[in-house]
Amino acid sequence: MQALTKRPSASFLFLAYLAAVAVGTFAMVLARAYQSGFSGADEPSHFLNGYFIANYLSTHLGANPMAAAADFYIHYPKISIGHWPPAYYGFLGLLFMVLPPTMPVVFALNVLLAALPAIGIAAALSLLADRRAAIIGVLVYALTPLVLEGHAMFMVDQPLAACLVAATAVWIAYAAAPGWGKAIGFALLAALAVLMKGNGWLVVFIPVFHIALTANWKQLLSIKPYVAAVLMALLVVPWYLLTAKIAADGFNYQAGLPYASQALLANLLTLSHNLTPAGVLLALFAVVAEFRQRARSALRWSIVSCILSLVLATLLLQSLVPVDIVDRYMAPALPAVVVLAILGAQHLLAMLAQRGARPAAALAAAVLAVVMAVPGVMHLAARPPKADTGIGLLSQALAPANRPTLTVIDGPAGAEGAFIAEMAVHDSRLQGYVIRASKLLADSNFMGSSYTLKYSNAGQVLAALNRLGVQHVVIVRQNNNPAYPHSTQMRDALMGRDSGFVLTRRLPHQYRDGVTEVYEASGIVTPDIAAVREMGIPAKASKLTQLQQ
Repeated sequence: MQALTKRPSASFLFLAYLAAVAVGTFAMVLARAYQSGFSGADEPSHFLNGYFIANYLSTHLGANPMAAAADFYIHYPKISIGHWPPAYYGFLGLLFMVLPPTMPVVFALNVLLAALPAIGIAAALSLLADRRAAIIGVLVYALTPLVLEGHAMFMVDQPLAACLVAATAVWIAYAAAPGWGKAIGFALLAALAVLMKGNGWLVVFIPVFHIALTANWKQLLSIKPYVAAVLMALLVVPWYLLTAKIAADGFNYQAGLPYASQALLANLLTLSHNLTPAGVLLALFAVVAEFRQRARSALRWSIVSCILSLVLATLLLQSLVPVDIVDRYMAPALPAVVVLAILGAQHLLAMLAQRGARPAAALAAAVLAVVMAVPGVMHLAARPPKADTGIGLLSQALAPANRPTLTVIDGPAGAEGAFIAEMAVHDSRLQGYVIRASKLLADSNFMGSSYTLKYSNAGQVLAALNRLGVQHVVIVRQNNNPAYPHSTQMRDALMGRDSGFVLTRRLPHQYRDGVTEVYEASGIVTPDIAAVREMGIPAKASKLTQLQQ
C-alpha cells in the first residue's frame, strides 16, 4: 500500500480543473450549445427559474415571492420552483443580475460549474496515489459520456455532484479530526445539496455508510453529528414540507422491490457504460485491495471508504425513491467511481511491477486509460449538434413592444420551453404572454403522460385561439414532423383559407432537419388578459401562494 502523499497544492488543483474545463468547452462547442441553446425539456426550466429570481430581486424585492412567481408563470409558463428546490436558482439569479442571460454566457457558466467535480478527483488521487494518476483520473472523468453531456445540457446534476463531492471531502476531514467547524461545514453543504435537487438527500447516507465501513462507532457517541443533523433539518425540512406534494407529482414509478432492483441494475449499467466494464471492475478491485490492507493505515482506509460511501449512497437513494431511472442521476457517484478505478489500476500495476513486469505494467497503464476513455470519445464522435431552431432570433422579433401580445408555441417540450425562456429574457417588463399548445389544446399531467386532446376539429381550435386573442403561433417541427397530435390539428387549422392567420416566416433548422413556422393574425389582436390569466394560473402555484399569505 502506498503511503499518503502531501496534500496537493492549490495551483495543481486549479490546473487539473482547467484541464476538465478545456474538455468540457470542446464538448459544449461541438454540440453547438452556445448557439442553439436549450433542447431538453428541463433545461429551459432550470434557466428560467434562475432568471425569475434575478427579475424578482431587481424589480419585485419585498413582494410575496410565490405571488410574483405565479404572475411570472402566467406570462412565461416554464418556471418550476417547487418541483425543484431553490438553492441553485438563487445562485443563478445572483449571477444573472451582473451577467447577461445569453446562451453563450449561460453555457460558459454551465461548463465552469460542470467541471468542478474534477477538483475533488484530483485532490483524492494526488493524496492516495500521485499527480500523474490525478491528471489521468481527471481526463478519464472529463471524457465520460455523462460528463460530456452535462457540458452540453444546462442541468443541475453536475453542480449537485460538485456539492456532494465537497460534502464528502468535508466529512473525510471531520472523521480524521472531529471539530465543530467541520461538522457545521458538512451540515451546510448537506443542506445546500438537498436544496439544490431532491437527489441531494443521498448526502445523509454518506456518514452512515462511512461509519459502518470504518467501524468507527465512537462517532455515534459525539454530539456534533446530531447537532449538524438538526441544523441541516432546520434549513431544509420547511421547504420540503411546503412542496412535498408538488415533488411527488414527478414520480414515474411505484416504490418497492421491483423498482429497486430495476433501478439498481440500470444504474450499475450506467456506470459501466461510462467507464466500461473494465473500469467498474478496477473500482471493485481497488475496494477489495484497500479493504484487505486497511490495518496498515486507518486514515487511508477512511478516505477510500468515504469515497465508496458516496457511490453506495447514490445507488441506495436512486433505488429507494421512484422518481425515474435516468443516466444523469448517477452524476454524484461517477467522480468517486473514477477515483476507485484509477486506484484499482494502480494496485494492478503495482502487482505486475512486483513480479518483474515493469514494461508490461507501463503498457497496461496506457491501455487501461485509453479503454476507459473510449466511451467518451465514441460519444463525441456520434453526438450530433443541437438543432438551431431559430428561436433565439425569432424571440427578439416577436418580443412585445409597448402593448400586450399573446403567442402560442407548439413543438416538443424542449422547443416549447426554449421559446418561452428566450421570450422572457426579451420582455423584462412582462408585457407578453406565451401559452404552450400542449396545455391549450391537450390535457396531460406534469410528466406529460395521460395525454388527451381537448378539441375535435379545426373550428374549435381556431375558436380557442380567437377567444384568447392570439397574435402569433410558432410551430417547431423537428425532422419536419409534428410534435404531438394537437400539433397536426392546429397546423391544419391555421393553414385553412379562412383561418384568419397567415404564414409569415419559415425558418429551416441548422445542424438537424426541421423547420420553425410563424403564423400571424391578419390584423392587430388584443389579448383577453383575464382569460389568459384564468387558464394560466397553475394550481400548484396557487396553493403555494395561499400558504405564503
